[in-house]
Amino acid sequence: MLALVPYLQGNDGVPVREVAREFGVTPKQIRDDLRLLMFTGVGEYAGELIDVDLAALEVDDVIHIRDAEFLSRPLRLTADEGVALVAALRTLRASASGSQLPIVDAALAKLETAVAAEGAVEAVDVHVADVDPAVRDTVAAALADGHRLEIDYATDSRDDVTTRQVDPQRLFTRQGHTYLEAYCLRADDVRFFRLDRVVRADDTGRRAQRHDATSRDLGDDLFEVGEQTPSAVLDLDPAAHWLTEYYTVEELGDVAGRRRVRLYGGDEAWLRRLVLRNGGTVHVVEPDALRVQVLDTARSALAAYDG
Repeated sequence: MLALVPYLQGNDGVPVREVAREFGVTPKQIRDDLRLLMFTGVGEYAGELIDVDLAALEVDDVIHIRDAEFLSRPLRLTADEGVALVAALRTLRASASGSQLPIVDAALAKLETAVAAEGAVEAVDVHVADVDPAVRDTVAAALADGHRLEIDYATDSRDDVTTRQVDPQRLFTRQGHTYLEAYCLRADDVRFFRLDRVVRADDTGRRAQRHDATSRDLGDDLFEVGEQTPSAVLDLDPAAHWLTEYYTVEELGDVAGRRRVRLYGGDEAWLRRLVLRNGGTVHVVEPDALRVQVLDTARSALAAYDG
């Protein structure tokens, strides 16, 4: 459509069928695009929106447009814009399925060709956690059909698998993982489910219901902090400062050359594993119970080597 506008400006009165042939689409698609273009422009009032002569379109089957001078040439992407779109499409592809895949691949191929001359495409490398294709396709199909799902979900923090019925709302990719946002009947609230942790997904064949719970904005953190959210005050060595960018933390200042933070987690077991995984670069200040658990677990692990 960005190429269509300057083409029409340079070919005033062109027949609809000729435009459709030029762009490789149906005449109906051109008419639909023209009606959509009438709602676009540099403002919101007459003279600021693209105007199409509907009488000429419907009676004579020819196209006249005006007030489109702001878009006098086809869109040209800069290298940075092209690379950003390539990265976005490669990420989108991780959650696409079925008939969506060839559409994404076709757009991706055109973009990669367009920016290849800049030599920047090779610098784009998108890593998204692998998802069982059967699970992804079932979830995407249920979402498209408006059906309720039954899933077996593995909870990493409790080493547990639970069976839930959910009404899917959307799929999206965030921080290298594909998520399903859905209303969980077990929790009676909206929940995010990482697709790589969905062990099984079955379409129940029943219609998904509408719920009062509102969807959170993608700009929000996926992890919500409340009064009951488990947390710990930690001192971070420089090698562990990356935790402040990856997890939800409250900065408390610097103490003795270390960064002190309050870090929030799913539960105490998760916090204990986080401290242990970071090999002595994370030090527990409080609560005392967590510090004791970390010490006892570390001693037990070291004792196993002695055995």
